[in-house]
Amino acid sequence: MGFRDMMNNYFYGKQGKADMTLADLPANRRQLFGAVLKVRWSSLIGINLLYLVAWLPAIVWTGINVITLSATVAGDAMSVLTREDMPGLISMWLMILIPCIAITGPFNAGVTYVLRNWARDQHSFVLSDFWDAVKGNWKQALPVSLVSGMLPFLTYTASRVYGPMMQTSPVFALFMGLVVLAAMLWSMITMLIYPMMVTYDLKLGHLIRNSVLLTIGKLPFAILIKLLTLVLPLLGAGIIALAPGAEPHVLLAVSLLYLIIMPSFNKLMTVSYANWLCETYLNTRIEGAQTNIGLRPENWDDTEYRPEDDE
Repeated sequence: MGFRDMMNNYFYGKQGKADMTLADLPANRRQLFGAVLKVRWSSLIGINLLYLVAWLPAIVWTGINVITLSATVAGDAMSVLTREDMPGLISMWLMILIPCIAITGPFNAGVTYVLRNWARDQHSFVLSDFWDAVKGNWKQALPVSLVSGMLPFLTYTASRVYGPMMQTSPVFALFMGLVVLAAMLWSMITMLIYPMMVTYDLKLGHLIRNSVLLTIGKLPFAILIKLLTLVLPLLGAGIIALAPGAEPHVLLAVSLLYLIIMPSFNKLMTVSYANWLCETYLNTRIEGAQTNIGLRPENWDDTEYRPEDDE
């Protein structure tokens, strides 16, 4: 097979292959996710690279601080900082990280729109759809990403304030637990805010309200999806903790490999989860809104299937 034939097959499919019929459609959400992943796995890398452009300031700034903190902990003679300076260094890192994360909001909306279409097994003109979603949702996306950027700093500050107090009274442990719980809950809420933002014409307050209600109403599913997105980062952190002598360039290579492949995969998973919730609990209340997009019709009966039904 020549290069031209290979590219034609990649973009247009193999010649003589029959069109998909109703009988070929996925019967449930798990099958739909698998079918989309099978078709879009290579495209996920491309959209992921586009998404990472917005995260470059946060990645570079974090890398600088990780190197500095590592040198300080190791007692590097070249480091001008001591262990006593680490709390201030971490505070400065997280404070400057706030605007670095805030600017990712509009890009998040753009990527979410493309992945929402893919998760429904629909076509998307990647670049044009991406920029249209960025321009159409940046006013709502920026406040959401600003809150996401503030939470690490606020959580760390709370730990420094309540940490010593927890030794004198368990009440402060409750306060600290509420801060951590709020941060965790917000991370699960944002899995729904961006998909709803690019799908419905709602004010920001209504977006947050609906996302909170759906997240709390289906909290076990929200926790499960969030844990699935954290499997590889937690696994990598465990490997690093168990192998502190690993070469820095190996750790860097693993980190880069994760950044190139996994964020868009995780986002496809969270968008598929959001599609399910929105189509099940919101679209059913909206006249004319579609449900079970990309799935075989609910009243499907393969014993009575006729090819002309596909027309």
